[in-house]
Amino acid sequence: MATMRVDHPDIMKFITAKGNNTTLTDFNMSVLITDDFMKAVKNDTTFDLVFNGKVYETVKARNLWDAILRHTWDWAEPGVIFIDRVNQMNNLWYIEDISATNPCGEQPLPPYGACLLGSSNLTAYVVVDRRDTHTEFWFDYEKFEQDIPHIVRAMDNVIDETTYPLPEQEVEAKAKRRMGLGITGLANTLTALGIRYGSDEAVQFLDHLMGIFVNEAYQASALLASEKGSFPEFDKELYLQSEYTKHLNKKTIAFIREYGLRNSHLISIAP
Repeated sequence: MATMRVDHPDIMKFITAKGNNTTLTDFNMSVLITDDFMKAVKNDTTFDLVFNGKVYETVKARNLWDAILRHTWDWAEPGVIFIDRVNQMNNLWYIEDISATNPCGEQPLPPYGACLLGSSNLTAYVVVDRRDTHTEFWFDYEKFEQDIPHIVRAMDNVIDETTYPLPEQEVEAKAKRRMGLGITGLANTLTALGIRYGSDEAVQFLDHLMGIFVNEAYQASALLASEKGSFPEFDKELYLQSEYTKHLNKKTIAFIREYGLRNSHLISIAP
């Protein structure tokens, strides 16, 4: 993933770099969008393009925003990453400054970070109940919940079994033991359950499902830490001050306080 801050003096060259079928064809590109820029867009004010403390140009924020949108519409590039939000929500806010993601954007990563990704196929938890007169479908939350600790353990083992291309990548991976659990088959699952994709009912279903997924994953990682030890960069007090962990439920936070945490990050949802 090639990235450039929205306040960089060369941002227009970056935005238009893939406006053809021949240039940078093996790159994904995203503009790092800051909170200050979005405030300028909202308020329709000017915005400074800066490098090393020097202002090179002042532009209308909405014109720059429109240029990003036009090229995304025409060429499907660049994407956007709300980088201030990423860093605000980062569990390891106390030791990392994120400025990029993996190539497909699922996981914000520091230098030499590796994306260890694995998805649960939700359709596997749709139970088909055939009656005499009709067929009913329902979601097996209990089975879904029971599988999560096994997935966390398996993914954690991958960190130790992997052959890394660079020694710096191995150091980074083992210091933080980052993983990215996700889901696939959501649309098919909703269809089977008779829920329209994007409806309020679908949002409620997903909110409930992901609440289980996130908290069970973090609890499993905490229990794994009680067995194998926390990731080396774990600092309990600082970790629990992150904006993300504030959204975990009380049981999960209690587990982290008591046992520590085996993995710095556990969830990654593809954009």
